[in-house]
Amino acid sequence: MEEEKKDNQTIDDLVEHLKPLVEQMKHIHDMAVVAYTPLVDDLCSREATKNEVEWMLDWLLMYAGDDRMLQLYKQVCRTFWKSYPDSIAFYIMEYRKEYDPDSLVGTEYEYLLHENDFDEEE
Repeated sequence: MEEEKKDNQTIDDLVEHLKPLVEQMKHIHDMAVVAYTPLVDDLCSREATKNEVEWMLDWLLMYAGDDRMLQLYKQVCRTFWKSYPDSIAFYIMEYRKEYDPDSLVGTEYEYLLHENDFDEEE
């Protein structure tokens, strides 16, 4: 019983210690949404080049764990799917590898989850 109480206190201390970091991360994500929304809207309102689309998806992917940023990511993917299908397919897989790896387990794309394993062995 005493050990369980000690473990709970350690967890509570850790949570308390991480609160400022979590608040900073939330603030950064809020700022990213404000900054990227007009950029995505502009990009999706015109015929953007493949490089522009890929560049935008590279930046959005860093924040795609936030639901608001994921919506922007999806907006770009949906807008340019027909124009650049190979690029969009690549970025969808990158999202899945980073934020939804379970969706790849048991599929023909499961090998993507182990791409970096080979680099570490060398």
